[in-house]
Amino acid sequence: MKRQNNGRSPLVNPQRQITSFFSKTNSPSPSPSPTLSKLNPNKLNPNPSSERSPSPDQSPTTPSPLQSKSKKPRLVIGQTSSLPPSTPAATKSYGEEVLGKRIRVYWPLDKVWYDGRVISFDKENNKHLVEYEDGEEELLDLGKEKIEWVQQSVSGFKRLRRGSSVALKKVVMEDDEGLDDDKSDDESDSDDENWEKNAQKEKLSEDDEVDLVDEEEEKVSKGKKRKAGGGGMKSKNIGDAVKGGGFKVSVMEPLKNVESEKLSNGFDKALPGDASERFGSREAEKLHFLGPKRRDANGRRPEDVNYDPRTLYLPPDFVRSLSDGQKQWWEFKSKHMDKVMFFKMGKFYELFEMDAHIGAKDLDLQYMKGAQPHCGFPEKNFSLNVEKLARKGYRVLVVEQTETPEQLLRRKEKGSKDKVVKREICAVVTKGTLIEGEFLSANPDASYLMAVTESCQSFASQNTERLFGVCVVDVATSKIILGQVGDDLDCSALCCLLAELRPVEIIKPANVLSPETERAIMRHTRNPLVNELVPLAEFWDAEKTVEEIKTIYKNQPDKADSCAVAEDGLSYLPDILSELVSAGENGSLALSALGGTLSYLKQAFLDETLLRFAKFELLPCSGFGDIAQKPYMVLDAAALENLEIFENNRNGDTSGTLYAQLNYCVTAVGKRLLKTWLARPLYNSAVIKERQEAVAGLRGVNLPFALEFRKALSRLPDMERLLARIFTGSEASGRNANKVVLYEDAAKKQLQEFISSLRGCESMAQACSSLGVILENTESRQLHHILIPGKGLPDIITILKHFKDAFDWVEANNSGRIIPHEGGDMEYDSACKTVKEIESGLEKHLKEQRKLLGDTSISYVTVGKDIYLLEVPESLGGIVPQGYEFRSSKKGLFRYWTPNIKKLLGELSQAESEKESALKSILQRLIGQFCEHHNKWRQLVSATAELDGLISLAIASDFYEGPTCRPVILGSSCSNELPTFAAKSLGHPVLRSDSLGKGAFVPNDITIGGSGNARFLLLTGPNMGGKSTLLRQVCLAVILAQVGADVPAESFELSPVDRIFVRMGAKDHIMAGQSTFLTELSETALMLSSATRNSLVVLDELGRGTSTSDGQAIAESVLEHFVEKVQCRGMFSTHYHRVAVDYNKDPRVLLCHMACQVGNGVGGVEEVTFLYRLSPGACPKSYGVNVARLAGLPDYILQNAAAKSAAFEAIYGKRGTESEDNLPIHHSTDEMAVLIQNLTAVTASLSCQKSSEGNGVSLLIELQHRARTLMQQN
Repeated sequence: MKRQNNGRSPLVNPQRQITSFFSKTNSPSPSPSPTLSKLNPNKLNPNPSSERSPSPDQSPTTPSPLQSKSKKPRLVIGQTSSLPPSTPAATKSYGEEVLGKRIRVYWPLDKVWYDGRVISFDKENNKHLVEYEDGEEELLDLGKEKIEWVQQSVSGFKRLRRGSSVALKKVVMEDDEGLDDDKSDDESDSDDENWEKNAQKEKLSEDDEVDLVDEEEEKVSKGKKRKAGGGGMKSKNIGDAVKGGGFKVSVMEPLKNVESEKLSNGFDKALPGDASERFGSREAEKLHFLGPKRRDANGRRPEDVNYDPRTLYLPPDFVRSLSDGQKQWWEFKSKHMDKVMFFKMGKFYELFEMDAHIGAKDLDLQYMKGAQPHCGFPEKNFSLNVEKLARKGYRVLVVEQTETPEQLLRRKEKGSKDKVVKREICAVVTKGTLIEGEFLSANPDASYLMAVTESCQSFASQNTERLFGVCVVDVATSKIILGQVGDDLDCSALCCLLAELRPVEIIKPANVLSPETERAIMRHTRNPLVNELVPLAEFWDAEKTVEEIKTIYKNQPDKADSCAVAEDGLSYLPDILSELVSAGENGSLALSALGGTLSYLKQAFLDETLLRFAKFELLPCSGFGDIAQKPYMVLDAAALENLEIFENNRNGDTSGTLYAQLNYCVTAVGKRLLKTWLARPLYNSAVIKERQEAVAGLRGVNLPFALEFRKALSRLPDMERLLARIFTGSEASGRNANKVVLYEDAAKKQLQEFISSLRGCESMAQACSSLGVILENTESRQLHHILIPGKGLPDIITILKHFKDAFDWVEANNSGRIIPHEGGDMEYDSACKTVKEIESGLEKHLKEQRKLLGDTSISYVTVGKDIYLLEVPESLGGIVPQGYEFRSSKKGLFRYWTPNIKKLLGELSQAESEKESALKSILQRLIGQFCEHHNKWRQLVSATAELDGLISLAIASDFYEGPTCRPVILGSSCSNELPTFAAKSLGHPVLRSDSLGKGAFVPNDITIGGSGNARFLLLTGPNMGGKSTLLRQVCLAVILAQVGADVPAESFELSPVDRIFVRMGAKDHIMAGQSTFLTELSETALMLSSATRNSLVVLDELGRGTSTSDGQAIAESVLEHFVEKVQCRGMFSTHYHRVAVDYNKDPRVLLCHMACQVGNGVGGVEEVTFLYRLSPGACPKSYGVNVARLAGLPDYILQNAAAKSAAFEAIYGKRGTESEDNLPIHHSTDEMAVLIQNLTAVTASLSCQKSSEGNGVSLLIELQHRARTLMQQN
């Protein structure tokens, strides 16, 4: 029978030295702990601890067995049950007869039984010496203890040898479960908690397998230095190592989606090279339970539908073989197998087992010595490394130390048998929950976390619409966007939202979303991290969500003192949440989406802090509540992508996009606001004109002031994110909790951020105030609202003055400590006042003593630690009062303490302590005061962002080529007015001459809609003639106009567009199961069902994804629908010249083409010169062979193609030259219809059993002759 290790109770949070944590070895032991050696220098193996027995007369030496985790109950002699007795054997008396017997002793504090052996008996005290399995000894009165007698093991009790200089016992572990592979790293650089610099080491026997040190020895190392990982020394590239054979070491890859997570479970990749050679055999032998027979915590295998890949079942034999530290590590890891665990040990975060492979692979950390995978990095590199892994798609579990070794020692002295410090999970960091990091600081774009749920009614076959609940969170700025969206069957609104926000992380209820919704998420996101939560239990419904948020808001300090509390608790909630709750079913899905988000954020310890300082917004497309929303133009996913608003189609970055053209913002929050403006341009004409006035008010004589504003804020940090960190940092939760042990000066970093926030707010306030001078030169209502204090600009001068007067910002930033000015902090002022009063009392006492002794030379001196010593000349020694206490002397002088001085010194010590305590907590108090005004700080940031965005729009027009103008925005179209688009010399907002090579961009005049004008433009022309560019140009100009910016044109007139529909380009969506043609028609179907009279429809070569006849038929039918039924403005480019012929005389359609010059080339191949000028009339052909020539196809192919093209035109092209009235197609069409009817009848007759096969064949032959005749006539 194998001996079980680790006989103490497994706590939720424990710790030990790195080298001993995951190792058993026969390597030399470390030096004894200097602290404990001082406590008992005469004993070889001191075991100081306080009395834990209920016995009042028990000896104070109660050793703490260092072997943790109790065994299973043994058989009790004389009993059949192995369960512990319910009462101690208090009535029995034991003597020498029990010597050598195995015993189990119950420790009430640990609530665990510990195994040992009785080795001696003290008759005088009637106590037995019990040696525990870990080698610790304790004198016990067995009659007063709760004990069990255990049958002798066949293998006997194995005593441990102890080193002569070891202050604390080593943990002995038997050769079990392959743990002998885990050699200790004596030379490890991970000495995060002290080995003495010149520690003496002793050689242990090869038979002894020991853990290296205990928690009592873990102090900060002053000797060895550890190489900094993740930003420090770089490990060699594992991928370049020599490939090893046999078992491959597992390494968890970033989780791209739920499916890959379920497949991998963290072990889908093999690590090649020397890592495989080094760790492969050990993993195959020791971690066999991670292989094909893997089970989750509930014992389910992967093929079970309820299998949970996030958890792991640990075999009992494996658990029994673990040391204390290993057991604690696996306890955390087995519940979070989908995460990489940063395990805090002293000053370092350690990665073990499969996590170590990730650290080596993705963080360039070095493996430590030994057979067990292990690497780590110092605390100062936490932000860098956690961001690296999160950006790569990993989930990072942060386990922090919540107890110091000294605190553990004090607990052990009180009787606890714990040997590792407490640890707790303090954070879960993912792509969507990052709140700090270098990349986050450098990139102003929001990293959105989005929760989506769907109504069950969406699955009904007869239902024609879907209903979604959406919650979008930007954790870095504490912004929460909520909405309940009615959508079509193709999820158009959801697709639009996904394309606009590009969430980095998705939260959804498991097995709830429809397949169409799942495809939409896959199609319109960029590889997000996907989290499936269990419905109701993890993804809460509306009712559960409301209860949770009520509880959170009620417990907030600023709400707890409120007296006006409604019975339903809604008065605690922000307005938007109250509206959602009151909306009932119209807000239930939105609340459920919020519940899924909060449940997820709760695991990351972000839910309460996020809600307390959250800035709630409603989705513009939300269909509930009475909350007024400004109307916006809708840009769906197709429009955002095809028009390249935010991302180009080449590499996905911002170069060449409309956003890049307009972005001259100097603040990060301004850049984010500009993106919002572009994603949702204004629709209300009055609001558009207001923004135009504001943009115009920042030009001309006001431009220098606007440029000074930009200059003043050019070095401003991301204030929105910085303030959010200050707000969340004021909450003592997660890694900010007071119990978390941090060795880096976290308070100094927080102070620096606080001062940065104060300076940033001061800079914004001064910049906005200095810009107020422009109000004399503009009538803009929007600028007046923003810049007048008390309106859009909060009045914060008094608040800033309070913090300015509270302490010296420069001194505090340099010293890392706040010394408040008088009046800056009441608690500190009170403590200082008390100190001054006591010091005044001491001065008064000095005067009294001088008068009493008649010598004015008597004074106070300080000698060593003794302060306020009354120094009296030796000549006065005879008259010194008897109550004086002599302290010291020097030649000619005696030093005394009077009773009054001693009394005052005691009071002074207490006052100084209170003063220091107030000084330590002053930062948190000041931050708390700062957070009380969080709405005003946010309002200041919003005003700054809006001004920055407006100035950016004002500056952008200076970089257009050619003339620019302020668009004339007509009133919103009504039933009696025709929507209008009219532009003269319209240029391109993005394309510039330097990007075109030779020549310049050719502007064009375009008029669509309005009185007396065609509503639709039908555009033909040669390939590469500029048709698609013109279509994009018009759409971008409309967006610019409705954003409030100037347009590159001599004149521009527009009736606001409610939605831009764009069908452009040829692409498929294989992952969504859509071919190119199906994708094309799906986007067209959305236009047909959603376009209104005020929409702008742009179709580029519709129908090219199928045969010519089908494509042309579809294109003409779609055009007819928009022209006759919708009657909206639109542009339609095509190479189907027959469509142009059919609409040649329709006044509702304007025929145009992109002009070109055609000349004869080599071999009869036409050479086309593009003029890029919009000209009236239709183009006779597309000149596709010319494009083939430009592409470099061989001449013989070009000549052959030109000949075939001419032949086709000779046969079919003559129709295009005839007038519509003379075309014979109308007569033949009627006959063709009859022919089709006959074919249908023949088909039906052939399917009828009564019809003979011969009759059917004869009918088909007859119809075939008629079809040939009709073809010849045409």
